[in-house]
Amino acid sequence: MKCLVLTYHSHNIAGTEYGLNDHASLAADLEILHRQGAEVVPLTTIAQAVAAGSAAGDSRVRVGISFDDGPIFDYEDFTHPKHGAQRSFLNILRDFRKSRGPRALPGLHATSFVIASREARLAMERSPSSGYEFLTDWLSDDWWRPAAESGFMDIGNHSWDHVHHAAPRIAIGKSVRDNFEVVDNFADAEAEIRPAAEYINAKIGRLSTLFAFPFGHVNDYLVRDYLPTHGPSLGLEAAFATGGAVKAGDSVWSIPRVVCGHHWRTPVEFERLISG
Repeated sequence: MKCLVLTYHSHNIAGTEYGLNDHASLAADLEILHRQGAEVVPLTTIAQAVAAGSAAGDSRVRVGISFDDGPIFDYEDFTHPKHGAQRSFLNILRDFRKSRGPRALPGLHATSFVIASREARLAMERSPSSGYEFLTDWLSDDWWRPAAESGFMDIGNHSWDHVHHAAPRIAIGKSVRDNFEVVDNFADAEAEIRPAAEYINAKIGRLSTLFAFPFGHVNDYLVRDYLPTHGPSLGLEAAFATGGAVKAGDSVWSIPRVVCGHHWRTPVEFERLISG
């Protein structure tokens, strides 16, 4: 079975059309997945297939869906000042279920990977580089629990502060920003992953079992040492990077994903991606 993990960013809005707007792309892609006969499953199912060594092989396609960075646009509709009304990712999933019925993509589900540090999120909100400095609370955490209780979405761990350039301070002992590969030792990994897991678990009232590497950046220490050794004690079962389709032999601690706007930009490219 071929496994593919899709990644969307709800703050990627540069227009109203497919390829310029991840909301438009997600809605169209669900229809393509339905038409292609793909099976959409929770990311935990993908992780279990990778762990069992059954995530690559025959022509059947099993697809997981993920959202990164945790804008409230994952959960709640809003109006963009330039590009108009935007349906939230969660409501796009609900709309598909309502219009197509329960037999269409019956396993429809997504995981939203969120940033734990409130201080870092507030700084990102206000940063001109975000493109949304005119809004407040768009990286809030009040929506995490109701999203996790919706039946359509889980909340995943996207680190404490994303080692983000906008954060006034970061947890690791290095000054490098926007590069998660530098989290290459126990102290820095503990600072970025453990408190994030504890905070997210408390906010959603359950274990968050999946981690996604900020920027898709991985290193051998995290994949081969820290996560296999310490991840289970945090409730973590798998971690997701970027890079392409899932391949035979991939580590459950570095499951690749494909990113909308990077690995595909048009419906035709998406269909080719799904068909292999």
